[in-house]
Amino acid sequence: MISTLIQDPKNYVENPAKLPVLSDKWGQLEPLASTFDHVDGLFYFTYVVCIFFFVLITGVLALSVVKYRRKTFDQPAASNVTHNTPLEVIWTIIPLIIVMVMFVWGWKGSNDMLVAPADARQYKAVAKQWNWAFSYPGSKVQSYNELWLEVDKSAAFTLQSTDVLHAFFLPGMRVKRDVVPGRQQTAWFRPTKTGDYHLFCAEYCGQDHSKMYALVHVVTADEYAKKPWDVLKDSTPAESIASGENIYKALCISCHSVNGTPGTGPSWGGAKGLFAKDGDKVIGRAREVVLADGSTQTVTVDEAYIKESIAMPNAKKVAELPYRNNNMSAFADLDERRVNCLIAYMKSLASN
Repeated sequence: MISTLIQDPKNYVENPAKLPVLSDKWGQLEPLASTFDHVDGLFYFTYVVCIFFFVLITGVLALSVVKYRRKTFDQPAASNVTHNTPLEVIWTIIPLIIVMVMFVWGWKGSNDMLVAPADARQYKAVAKQWNWAFSYPGSKVQSYNELWLEVDKSAAFTLQSTDVLHAFFLPGMRVKRDVVPGRQQTAWFRPTKTGDYHLFCAEYCGQDHSKMYALVHVVTADEYAKKPWDVLKDSTPAESIASGENIYKALCISCHSVNGTPGTGPSWGGAKGLFAKDGDKVIGRAREVVLADGSTQTVTVDEAYIKESIAMPNAKKVAELPYRNNNMSAFADLDERRVNCLIAYMKSLASN
């Protein structure tokens, strides 16, 4: 999974073929994979204009410094002219025209991204600290930090945030849209090439903003018909543990360690982990929690406690500092099979 590649930097070296291409032949943009080619046109137009005026202005300044520099202390001024009306009009009007071209070009492109064609397939993307949840048309199963789309099929997104300001940014598709809490935003694009593409949060949203990443798979119609987002291996205990580890790396790794290292949330492993070994059995550890009314209680970790904590994190918060002062995102939509895989993985981390 891409989450493994992102979380462990050594995987960039070990698995370079699994990572999407990061820039085009000019080293500027991820290769275009949608119909929004006007974005590239505006980008490179602005780029060339900036380079031209930088060279022009810097060149005039350098020439002036050399040609008109003061050679003696009593040298008179080269000119006493204080202004030049025609020149001032020229350097006001020309930049104004250029800036207005950029504005109209960008305005039209931005509007194009908001009005999806009638045949667009409707998706939903929910942003929360620090992951993405995707809902698919006609499917009750969500995917997390991975999105599957059909090539040459328009995809329209309803964008929502459950906490703070985020941004839905796909460089390869040339789409960026702020995801504002309390508002429902929209965006669409039509992917034109199969492959894997980046989806970033482009607005600083907290401590682990840089880890808020999703991988977008653009696949053929036949592959899409198999509903790859609904594939979960959990037929054996080993498969459940492996699937649970993948879900952990996609959703939980930014806050919870598995080796006892303190984080935003309690560690799942180590001496203070969730479960302990008692001979051949795995039992839940006792921990003090803070209830919603502020009172404290000692509970024993079991499946019911974990399921409640995933769906309603504030119902029983760990009383130990700093965890009682931190907040966890709720995953009420995480289906039961995936929750069970997470629990299987947690139990596999049990220590003596």
